[in-house]
Amino acid sequence: MTEGFKRRTPSRWGEGGALKEEILAAAARMLMESGREGDLSLRAVAREVGISAPSVYLHFKDRAELVATLTRRAYERLVADLRGAAEGAGGGAPREALRAMARRYCRFALDNPQRYRLMFGIERIEGPRDELDRHPLWMVYEMWLDAVRACRSDRTGAADDERVAKLLWFSLHGIVAMAVSMPFAASGQAMEEMADDLLDLAMTK
Repeated sequence: MTEGFKRRTPSRWGEGGALKEEILAAAARMLMESGREGDLSLRAVAREVGISAPSVYLHFKDRAELVATLTRRAYERLVADLRGAAEGAGGGAPREALRAMARRYCRFALDNPQRYRLMFGIERIEGPRDELDRHPLWMVYEMWLDAVRACRSDRTGAADDERVAKLLWFSLHGIVAMAVSMPFAASGQAMEEMADDLLDLAMTK
């Protein structure tokens, strides 16, 4: 047996889904450690799980597909959290729904630092521009855009709505990035209060 190789107990029939989850978990850990997509290899992931390299290829055709699956799952979780915050906002008023989303975005990053880093903190391999429209980040953008449009329904101008949605999201990300980079524990309450201030500025007539 190759030195350093930890052999995994073979899956029983019908347990391929469990192995796929182990592969994804191992890949996520390795990406967190290196911070670089280019450092990840399917052979290294296989060693981490304790399986042969061909076993990984049964679930993912290449590194790009593996990383794309991890990335999409992270974005889907964020979208689900934002949708839940909007739906749970008291009274269902558009402005309160947007405020709840902004606050939840900050909390999501604070409560799920590894998942958030998978989305925004990994040095990526640059892909072709024609794949940009299929990136899962657009799911999050559409959430912000729909929420902003609901608040600005009395005004016309799709371009303005898009600009406000982008500025709001990018600014929230800035709040998160600054908070988690400080040499002391980030305050969720302070982040939420900053999100409130940002929303008031972004949505001012």
